[in-house]
Amino acid sequence: MNMSLDHALMEHATSPEMDLSGMPEAFQRAYGPTEPFENDFVELEMPDLVPLPYRGNRKINPRSRGSTRIFSVWLDLQTRTPRNYGFDSQVEYHNGAVTLIDPSVAQIQEQFGPIPFIDEDGKPANHYIDLLITKKSGRKIAVAVKPTKRLKSGRFMRQLEALQKTMPSGIADELRLVTEACIPRAEAFNAVMYQRFSLCRDIEVEIRLRDVLSSATGDISICDLAERCRAGGRAFRPIVRGIFEGLLAKQSSGRINLFTKVRRLQ
Repeated sequence: MNMSLDHALMEHATSPEMDLSGMPEAFQRAYGPTEPFENDFVELEMPDLVPLPYRGNRKINPRSRGSTRIFSVWLDLQTRTPRNYGFDSQVEYHNGAVTLIDPSVAQIQEQFGPIPFIDEDGKPANHYIDLLITKKSGRKIAVAVKPTKRLKSGRFMRQLEALQKTMPSGIADELRLVTEACIPRAEAFNAVMYQRFSLCRDIEVEIRLRDVLSSATGDISICDLAERCRAGGRAFRPIVRGIFEGLLAKQSSGRINLFTKVRRLQ
């Protein structure tokens, strides 16, 4: 004989409210609030701008089976207008983004050269530097970027030593080697995000953010701060820019997201 069905057991059960503050960030992102923030503003219209051309001295072939080729539109430090940057690898891409957020840097140029030098065999040779950094002090730093696995043979290190000894004076005050071990992934992720967000400022929401911060004390999550701004999805970008431009101090480690804690600086 079949038992009668208990319909109460078949009804959808509403999950109780959960405190996610102590859970891992991935769990918070998956099960956190999904309701849209209230928005007092209309959609942001981005101006149509033609980026400045790529400034590298060496052409980057976009087709490569051995490494990544990345072309990005970020702000030029001197003109504060968008320009095309070209990188031969993801490590170069990350290094470029991290370098651009350094307040002591006046300008960068990718793929600089050719630089003449005498190689380890005593023969004339040329070399392209992955990044030439010009500091606001006038000091110039030539940066060679290579993944650590490409350094095992020692050949590239010998080439750099020969370049440092014999390249013409005046090109650079320092020759520096950068590998993926020099750039924390979270720092690179945050720098790239800031570069993208800097392309279009949002003055209206920036003013609202400063008004909200005038009464904010202590640490606050980006999520709570964005909600107080009542700017919908437009609040996140000005908040991230505020972290890099001296308005906010980042209190949480790792990648910047809605659960990152910040504190007012100004």
